Amino acid sequence: MALRGWHPALAQAEVRALFPGRNIQPFASPRLMQLQLNEEDLPNIAISSGVEAIFNNGENHPFNDVESIRSIIKSHLELNPPNDEACAVVAWKHGRGIEGVSRSAFAGRIGGLLSSMGANIDLEHPKQRFGILLDQHSNSVTFGWLQGMGPKGDESVERRASQRPFFKPVSLEPRLARLAVNLASGPLQKGATLDPMTGTGGFAIEAVLSGRDVVALDLDAEMIEGAKKNLEWSGTTTDVFFQGDATAISESIPTNGPQSFSGVVLDPPYGRNSQGSLDHEELLKQTLLSCSKVVKDGSLVLILPSEARELCLERALTAEERPQLIHFQWSELERLLLDCNWKYEDAWYVFVHGSLGRVVIYVSSIVPQD
Repeated sequence: MALRGWHPALAQAEVRALFPGRNIQPFASPRLMQLQLNEEDLPNIAISSGVEAIFNNGENHPFNDVESIRSIIKSHLELNPPNDEACAVVAWKHGRGIEGVSRSAFAGRIGGLLSSMGANIDLEHPKQRFGILLDQHSNSVTFGWLQGMGPKGDESVERRASQRPFFKPVSLEPRLARLAVNLASGPLQKGATLDPMTGTGGFAIEAVLSGRDVVALDLDAEMIEGAKKNLEWSGTTTDVFFQGDATAISESIPTNGPQSFSGVVLDPPYGRNSQGSLDHEELLKQTLLSCSKVVKDGSLVLILPSEARELCLERALTAEERPQLIHFQWSELERLLLDCNWKYEDAWYVFVHGSLGRVVIYVSSIVPQD
């Protein structure tokens, strides 16, 4: 499979969360992964934020020259011929692609190869597409018949936070909110998602659009009403928003809704957007303790503001690479998580602007209480 380029390391983590326990093979390129998929896996692929395209029975080969790759693709097509439906070839690149290779010209050559095999070529309305990906990072070519119609367009751009009727400047963009929901909650069948500080509703919207059960809470009635408008604007009127206290979740969730959750997504308020009498540490502590009471076997994704640092898109941050958090020292945060029955696992940096970033923190398991 091919991953999007906005944050390949987070996309890799999302895939592992959506397909736990699978044998996933990485490649030299951080935007390529290999795993065995079944028909029942397709809904989880469809909701992913970081997956760009799926190659059915795909192959990846180092690039030597055009003729060698053409010969390899010819052998692949003889083993995996097109069906009787109209087909086309689509070629795209990661990075600058492969030096000296024209995507359109190479796609045309493979299209000619298919035509010589008797395939029904229809460039305007194909029913199936053969994909060719030229990857600069690994100087390799990935190819195969594509699941669906090819590279998945990023639908999240149509749901930009700034386009919603109720918007605050600190709102998460949909692609990050969707990825956080998937990273925390895992496959669709695992269970419901909890969004205990929903704000403008970004997490909850993405969870609902994914087909998940979700409960979203906020103390502020204005936020709840605004989040409901945002969810309706996104195309559904599902009732998932409730006025409630993140530090007392068991008492706040509706009795007719989910009572336990597979994942928690948490983006605490900060700076001028924070409210209430609790300081940042105490608010986070009480919220984490409250979350641990309704998550029996699940994960938590915590997003915290940080100082800016250079992007690191190919892997999780090492302890030495993590930027300074705005309200916590890392040692304090890790101790706080443990005190609240959670265990820190990984963190990734996401750019906000020149002087501010966000750190996506993955907490993979609950530490058993004494």
